[in-house]
Amino acid sequence: MKYKNPLPKRIGLVADSHDQLDALARAVSILEQRGAESLVHLGDICDSLRLDLLEDSVRLLRKHRMLVVKGNNDFMLENLLRCQPPEEKNRYDHLAAFLAELPMRIVWDGVCFAHSLPFDHLRSFYEPIDMGSTQRAEEIFRLTTHRILFCGHSHRSVLFRLSGDKVSRESLPEAEPIALDRQERYIIVTGSVLEKECAIFDVESWSVENIRIPQD
Repeated sequence: MKYKNPLPKRIGLVADSHDQLDALARAVSILEQRGAESLVHLGDICDSLRLDLLEDSVRLLRKHRMLVVKGNNDFMLENLLRCQPPEEKNRYDHLAAFLAELPMRIVWDGVCFAHSLPFDHLRSFYEPIDMGSTQRAEEIFRLTTHRILFCGHSHRSVLFRLSGDKVSRESLPEAEPIALDRQERYIIVTGSVLEKECAIFDVESWSVENIRIPQD
């Protein structure tokens, strides 16, 4: 999916909420308080076996008009819904339609949002970019032209930077905005809601900040 309009001034990022509705709601509240004009969920709304919590998750996403890309667990739930017995199928039709319509990636003014790899095939859901090295990041930089790729899946925050022909892997400290160089390219893996992390991308200052979600 591609958007032609310019990026908003601030974008809130969440990933891998895996049924943690309270933590997701707190993340949304923090990001909106921090001035996020748009919110993007980087996939894995629920766990693949928790069909009972999907309704509430979708309701929360729709309430905040969140953009969502499809994660591997979302894909598994989509297939699970297709296999429901006839007497249950009508009950879940609207949820099945929601999951079926989720894009595998969103490209917006040169910035890409995906669950993991920024491609349109099943491998994209399951293979993490961060393997403790720069190997897969180097491959993605070579195969794509995005200025920044935001993704999740790994459940831990990390930044890959392409400067010239050198790729580096860097940590993302909490509550410390990281200024990005507009002449460089980046892959930014957002920490998971499950691990009480979210992030905000400030388009005006071209910076990203890893944010800790407070406990109850």
